[in-house]
Amino acid sequence: MTLARPCGIRKQVCIMTLLAGILLLPGVHDVYATAASAQAVTSVAKTYTWKGKLKRGALNIVSSPVEIARSISIESDKRSLLYGWTVGLLMGFGDGILRFGAGVVDLCTFPFDFPKKDKGPLLNPEYVWEKPGPRYA
Repeated sequence: MTLARPCGIRKQVCIMTLLAGILLLPGVHDVYATAASAQAVTSVAKTYTWKGKLKRGALNIVSSPVEIARSISIESDKRSLLYGWTVGLLMGFGDGILRFGAGVVDLCTFPFDFPKKDKGPLLNPEYVWEKPGPRYA
């Protein structure tokens, strides 16, 4: 009895996902630590590096679909379930595209001081989990 082997494309996607996870895993802790320290001390100016810009771009691309679910949840809580699933869906889709685009720009331009001189974020807040709204623990 032989086991079925996955097709070549599926195997390549699995390998690329695993490599992306391995590359981003050390940086995720830095993102949480940076966010916590920024909340604790707000008077310190934040400096951005090419590594931070690369990490921010990758995380914004990966987390862009979270904008859809987040907008649906927020708008449903504010108004009604129907409003959340119609207007919230459209707002989240737009925010997700915007965050995805900002992530692509950050990934493509991480070694350069473009579009901002200090390698700062294109979106404010930098990451989707820094947005105001419900917090889940």
